[in-house]
Amino acid sequence: MSWLFRCLVVVVLLVTLFGVLTPQGRAGFHTALFVLQVLDMPIKPQAWFADEPMRHEARYETPDGSRVAEVYRLPDGKPRAAALLSLGITDQGFDDPNVINLGNALARAGYVVMFQWSPGMGLERNIDPTVPDDLVSAFKYLETQDYVDSDRVGLGGFCVGASFALLAAADARISDRVFFVNAFGPYYDAEMLMLQAVSRSMVYQDEHTTWQPTSLTMRVLSHELIKFLEHPHDVGVLTRHYLEGPVADPEDLESLSPSARTVMRLIGGVGREEAEELYATLPPDFHKFLAGISPSTHVANIRARLMVMHDRSDLYVPVAESRRLVEATQDRTSVYYTELPDFRHLTPSPESVSALLTQASMMYRHMYAIIRIAS
Repeated sequence: MSWLFRCLVVVVLLVTLFGVLTPQGRAGFHTALFVLQVLDMPIKPQAWFADEPMRHEARYETPDGSRVAEVYRLPDGKPRAAALLSLGITDQGFDDPNVINLGNALARAGYVVMFQWSPGMGLERNIDPTVPDDLVSAFKYLETQDYVDSDRVGLGGFCVGASFALLAAADARISDRVFFVNAFGPYYDAEMLMLQAVSRSMVYQDEHTTWQPTSLTMRVLSHELIKFLEHPHDVGVLTRHYLEGPVADPEDLESLSPSARTVMRLIGGVGREEAEELYATLPPDFHKFLAGISPSTHVANIRARLMVMHDRSDLYVPVAESRRLVEATQDRTSVYYTELPDFRHLTPSPESVSALLTQASMMYRHMYAIIRIAS
């Protein structure tokens, strides 16, 4: 027993030394603490091992004026790796409890974290095509701060924000300086997202699977379909009918143009073949708009390490979108993909202890690659 105890002490000391003295060990330790913090675990010891992060406002300039962001960082003045994260369509913005928890957890893991949020996109539930440009400006601001190691600055985001982070990473103004991109639940091609939503089916490798998008997804896409209609009367009637309420009068609906009736059929849901036929009749400007906000048209310009995460049962953006993104970049050696079960889009929702442990294990493997950058 004495021999066994001495062996155990030696093992514990070696593991402790490995964790303290090596970058790999420190990254593993901080990754474990991060996972315990963000998942629904009974114990959250991260605060025991790191100081309380600072949370402060940051202002950066864009061609269209000043923007506000929020930064989380440890108050030690040490230049650290940084992550600029786009929040996408969320109405709580910087005050979302999940955002606050994530900012604190990443800061305690060694990152400077800067959150970008578009109030217009978050509160009005529409797509703001200026966000990728804002992210470029925010990135340029972040990399110049004295508390940031400019050689280790990355981008990330959630849902639409993840897709916009990919677009920003492909922008020639910063593409050669973006160290990594972590995209959680992105769409790869906005046209495919639209067709899957209106046909209520997920399409992947010629296989069609029933997929029922959330009301938020349909509201965002409906807003985009409606605003490209040519006649103000059509826009007004369908905006009231689908976005503002109450339901439009039958007489108003009868007065709609053929283009507006096409939009109504798409929003109401049609079969896949009919969806493609109707989509082809939409205004050229709408097709151009979707192409412009699609990572699929810009992915070849991304030079950063690419990490992708997606909820397998996501009803906001189908998991097929991330699979297509990974397929399009599979010839690169710096792509890492994790498909999470039972995550409910961006919120972990395990239904059992075994599911929770599976989530924790998968998230650990994925996040280790990210937190290793900051170690």
